Amino acid sequence: MSDGERREPKPQSRPEPESAPAPAPESPPEPQPQVVVTGEPKRRSRWFVVAGIAIVAVAVAVLLLVPMIATSSSSYCGSCHSMEQAYASWKRSAHSSVGCAQCHIPPGSVAAVKWRTTETRNIWLTYLNMKPATDSQPVPATDNCLKCHPMKGLMGLPGQIRMPHAQHVNQNNLECVDCHDHTAHAAPGQSDQVSMAVCTMCHKQTSDPTQCGFCHYTPPVTGKSHPTDFIAEHGKLALNNERDCLRCHHNKAQFCDGCHKKPTPGHYSGDWPYRHGLQAKKDPGRCLGCHTRKQLCDQCHTVDHPADWVTSHASVAAEGQRSCLVCHPTQMCIDCHADNGVSVKIGAAQ
Repeated sequence: MSDGERREPKPQSRPEPESAPAPAPESPPEPQPQVVVTGEPKRRSRWFVVAGIAIVAVAVAVLLLVPMIATSSSSYCGSCHSMEQAYASWKRSAHSSVGCAQCHIPPGSVAAVKWRTTETRNIWLTYLNMKPATDSQPVPATDNCLKCHPMKGLMGLPGQIRMPHAQHVNQNNLECVDCHDHTAHAAPGQSDQVSMAVCTMCHKQTSDPTQCGFCHYTPPVTGKSHPTDFIAEHGKLALNNERDCLRCHHNKAQFCDGCHKKPTPGHYSGDWPYRHGLQAKKDPGRCLGCHTRKQLCDQCHTVDHPADWVTSHASVAAEGQRSCLVCHPTQMCIDCHADNGVSVKIGAAQ
């Protein structure tokens, strides 16, 4: 190579850079707890709501439907102690095939709801041993009666009694029960027929024995309207319903008091207080025609002497024997004292 030739400089080799140390392997990240979202809590809460609604619905049904079903049953009405007499009289009546609800629940939705609400409250108050409401329920309405007894054709008893029902109901604003007041609930021995005493409240003719034809097609024949033993038996009927007697015997003072104001001859005897027991046992109705047990009988017959009265009554008798002689005759004291060797002069202290 000539001097004139430029020599290309040899490329200098660069030192290879030192290789960086290999990074330490990274530790794997700790696993995070995975939250799995499901619909289980929502479904569970939904079931609680449904169960709560069902329980409330059942409770409401028990509180409302049970009394409604009960008040529609005549046998349930009769199961109440306060309704025993009314139930028994209904069973004896011509209406025994008609349920209580058919007559006593007023017509119309509002009136029926009000009636059932009152009875529902009374039923639960009775079950809870609380005092039921004292509000009186309305009497059976005429519309209840007309469901079975249409007004058309109700003209009284054919050939016996004149009674224009439509005129009384429509013009005089009367209810059927104003006259038929014991049709379904007559007392034992009481007639379920309409008493003429009701008629006398409005019709003066019914108090005049000469105008029987105002109501009767054929006036009753005197002396044939009662059975032959009526003098002895009428007391029981009169006690059950005095109004039936007053249908024809309008003046109680003139008709009844002529006999009943005069005591029987036995009353004038001095020993009647001590002998009347035999008569009372034989025919108690004869006594109860004038007297009541509470007003007269119980004054003596409910006296309860102490157990030691035989030995302790002397001090009471010594203060005055009149109270003793109300029930006990003097001879009873004499005989008892003689039997027991007691020497006391009866009648010394009065």
